[in-house]
Amino acid sequence: MILACGSDDGSEPPPSSVCETGSNPNVTFTNSFTDLDDIAHIEPLGELQAFHNFSAHTYVFIKPEVTEVPVYAPVDMDLVNVTFNGTDYQPTFRASCEVVIRFGHITNPVSTIRDAVVTQGIPLFDAQAPTLASFSAGERIGTTSGTVQAKSFDFGVYHSERSLTFLNNDRFHPVETFRHTTCPYDYFSTDLRNQMYDLFGPKPIAQPLSCRGPRGRAGTIAGPWFDTEEVFSTPYHGQTEFSPLLVATTLNGTVKIVRGTESNVYRTLLGAATHADPEEVTTEHCYEMESGGYFYFQLQTDGTLRVVRETSGTCPPEFPSSGYMTYYR
Repeated sequence: MILACGSDDGSEPPPSSVCETGSNPNVTFTNSFTDLDDIAHIEPLGELQAFHNFSAHTYVFIKPEVTEVPVYAPVDMDLVNVTFNGTDYQPTFRASCEVVIRFGHITNPVSTIRDAVVTQGIPLFDAQAPTLASFSAGERIGTTSGTVQAKSFDFGVYHSERSLTFLNNDRFHPVETFRHTTCPYDYFSTDLRNQMYDLFGPKPIAQPLSCRGPRGRAGTIAGPWFDTEEVFSTPYHGQTEFSPLLVATTLNGTVKIVRGTESNVYRTLLGAATHADPEEVTTEHCYEMESGGYFYFQLQTDGTLRVVRETSGTCPPEFPSSGYMTYYR
């Protein structure tokens, strides 16, 4: 499910001086957004998901034995938008004119939020959006059981004066949620931030602990790739309809490969014979998938990537001379 991203037309946010909430680019979150003892783990920015080119928010996974968790305001904040997809709610709040908070998959918000539902989202930093309700730090905004499939809900924070850097900004910056996403946990006071970072996973953590972000590394096969050399000025959620390819490791060391709108997430587990960190692959490598078959990658001197995908069999001794697909940054 994709949250409404407003216009995402690439325009810069309007001046913060006209925003009702008031300007404060250095907001500090003083209260936890949920009961952390009930959380199994948190997937930070950039973790690989089916249908996603880049995850511009974090995923919060509820423990299997816990039915639902409360959701709290981490800071004084104003409700400016709520959408409903027939199953759950996606409220948007301003912590300041510069800092916007979004929750996704909230199954039981308080009535104030439920009654404010509209039919569509708004641009993240819509300075003209009126305050629909105000919440104090620590105030409950609802409860959630998360998604049916994964028991997870979304937590994202966006800053109008901070732009995330991708290997090819033109691919991503037209989508304002990509351009302005930040690590939600870095806004918390030190003790809370450390508790939330400790939940990053699933563990064991094989990668350096960070909130991650864009997964691309220049000169390697890691990160997002596209099957069109042309860069489109109005991509749909990062051009997922143009079958991009994403290659990266998760926090437990598993290599994940995602292709466009395919529902499968392909995996090579840490310790497997063909495992290799894609951030270290600078020429070519073949991964045999846990589900069968293989992906063979060959990085070209012109910066393009040739990819062979077979759904059965094992890695050949050398890269095939035909049958490959070419991807671009």
